[in-house]
Amino acid sequence: MKIFLFMILFLTQAQYTYSLTADDIIGMVDKNLMFDEGEMLVSIFDYKDKKLSKTLKTKIYYKKDKGTLMEFLKPAREKGKKILLVKDNMWLFVPAVSKPLRLSAKDSFMGTSFSNRDLMDYDIKNDYKAKILHETDEYYKLELVATNKNVTYPKVIIHVNKENILPLKEELYTISGDIIKTIEFSDIKNFSGKIRPSVITIIDMLNQNNYTKLVLENLEQKQIKEIIFSPQSIIK
Repeated sequence: MKIFLFMILFLTQAQYTYSLTADDIIGMVDKNLMFDEGEMLVSIFDYKDKKLSKTLKTKIYYKKDKGTLMEFLKPAREKGKKILLVKDNMWLFVPAVSKPLRLSAKDSFMGTSFSNRDLMDYDIKNDYKAKILHETDEYYKLELVATNKNVTYPKVIIHVNKENILPLKEELYTISGDIIKTIEFSDIKNFSGKIRPSVITIIDMLNQNNYTKLVLENLEQKQIKEIIFSPQSIIK
């Protein structure tokens, strides 16, 4: 009887594993990387010609489908600045300046190899249609084609680890089909029960000596008030 029950469980699990669609996988990646709402502490290290040129520290508040707010903590000259993303709208708020500055999500984030949207938008599935290109015992290789014209990269190739449904690496492409950047995910850690990569490195393929490393220092699930995603509340 035990053997019979085990076989049913095994077959059920196998059917579930092999019936995943590309969109299922991307949805699981989104869920495995982020809580539906919470806050993060992030350090960013930017390298030019393999030399450290800039270090930033930020706190990020996030609520799924509502917005992302980033507050700069370091260096001193950037402290107090805030970036807000709501849907496809992005603003920079500078202390003592009453009018926020509109930002393009596709522009470089503070001169680094990341784009503004790379660091502010955490829902891949909302912006791309996925299909499986290749599958091995260890990973899925998926192609993501943009459904949102405001995203930075029209096409993304992503490798997803089958064991934990977490990204291993991404290749980012221009509209003409040229690879422009790659992203590597490493150093998996446990953040309040969310087991995910803590280091994300983006490399400029036009000059591979230029790259930016994001280090996730803390991630916790926390109730975030929607009011903080209002530009008016930040100006006050």
